[in-house]
Amino acid sequence: MVDINTAMAAAAAERRNRGGKDDKERKKNRSGADMGIESFDPVKHVAKEKADIRSMWLVIAFAATMAILMRYLAMPNSQDNADMLWFIPMLCIFLLPALHRAVMPEKYVEHYTKGTWFKASFLHVFTWLAITFLLTNAPFADIVAPQVDDGWGMISSTDDGYELEGSDDGTVYLSEGYSGEHYLVLAFSDNFDAADSDYTITFNGEEVNNSWNEMDNNESFSKEMEGVRDHEDIDYPVVIKIEQGLAAGTYTVTIEVEEDGDPWENTRTVELELIIEEVEDDSTE
Repeated sequence: MVDINTAMAAAAAERRNRGGKDDKERKKNRSGADMGIESFDPVKHVAKEKADIRSMWLVIAFAATMAILMRYLAMPNSQDNADMLWFIPMLCIFLLPALHRAVMPEKYVEHYTKGTWFKASFLHVFTWLAITFLLTNAPFADIVAPQVDDGWGMISSTDDGYELEGSDDGTVYLSEGYSGEHYLVLAFSDNFDAADSDYTITFNGEEVNNSWNEMDNNESFSKEMEGVRDHEDIDYPVVIKIEQGLAAGTYTVTIEVEEDGDPWENTRTVELELIIEEVEDDSTE
């Protein structure tokens, strides 16, 4: 026989033993301070977020300032040394830690780590690139000379008017003893008005004129010119008349374009090739 007091004491002891084992098991399976993980500090977390936000705006302002300085101070004098336009901004990545320590209060600087400098470096690069791209394109700048709009070719007269033949790998062909009218045709387009640029045309070393004004009023010719014009409202058409009686051989047409761009002078050279093919004499004696 066991009295009631003894039974109750034994049950209580058993519960305590069982409870201790469960607590140890729960502590072993859960994360937290018992596993060496730092407890969450909301005050410190808020302070770090504020420091990161101020770092972000500081880097954006620094990158924007760098882009503006390079565009309006460095670019006008660096056409012959274009590498400095990207080398200097990239080198400024190494100034970011010192810039933060010089500008930011100590209460923010203490939250910055190597991860902060890594994120700041990427933010600086992409912000500088985006603003530079904006400032070096129309309407803020023009750093590229007019370019050929939609290929080039040759327009020849036919019984029904005129007909366009596109160039073949940068070359057009005529047979020796050709007849009729033949013109090399192309058009230049630009971010601004392509007609404001200077065009110097040489045919096999001799300077020639642009014949577009003479052919503009010819409806058939103008219709064929559409094949080399994508921007008729803003482009600059070029028409080069091929002389009659050229001997068999290869002739080079060079178009030199000069534009007073912003911030520097833009140039481009376009070469067209005309081949007069020799006609074989099939006659027999």
